[in-house]
Amino acid sequence: MTTIEHSIFINASAEEIDAVTLDATRLPEWYPGVESAQPDDVYPEVGGQAQIVYKVVGIKFDVTFTVRELNRGHGATFEIDGMIKGTNTWTYTPEGDGVRVTAVYDYEMPGGGLGQVANKLVVQKMNDENLKKSLENLKALVEG
Repeated sequence: MTTIEHSIFINASAEEIDAVTLDATRLPEWYPGVESAQPDDVYPEVGGQAQIVYKVVGIKFDVTFTVRELNRGHGATFEIDGMIKGTNTWTYTPEGDGVRVTAVYDYEMPGGGLGQVANKLVVQKMNDENLKKSLENLKALVEG
């Protein structure tokens, strides 16, 4: 299992952040590598799903994000299933006049030993950069 974690301070309310992060159709706006995101009628409520196409180092991954925990204004946890398996957790911590947003991405690459080698050599670095950039993009989008 690979774990990537980053956080950023956003000078906005948790509700303003939720308005962007919980709208799956907006993921391609701020999360690098996400080409499309199609939520079902339940999303973002617990049990809701979004079909996501994520592209990293030229490889497309079709994955399903299922909402496992939702605490509006405080964060959410998503189970990832499909070509990549794992979890994605977003936590909001009040800080001064804004919120510190922390994102943790735990995942496993397909392909056994070869998949793990590819992950260590290339994919992990790109996922790390994409997560960091997604937080920077989210901050710019929410703060306006």
